[in-house]
Amino acid sequence: MNKEFKINNEIYFEDIVNQAISDFKEVWEIKYNDGMLEINWDSELEIDEIFNEFMNYIIWLINE
Repeated sequence: MNKEFKINNEIYFEDIVNQAISDFKEVWEIKYNDGMLEINWDSELEIDEIFNEFMNYIIWLINE
């Protein structure tokens, strides 16, 4: 199952998003292209949880 999320490029810069994807590439299948984040996983509920954790990590990277 795939689900897409629109990422605001003015707040979440592409280099930070790509860094987070790289950091989690062995755990989750996440793609990012033209401000759209695509997560591939088994269930929609788990995809939403992955997205929330992913965004929490991005916020942590920004504040680092």
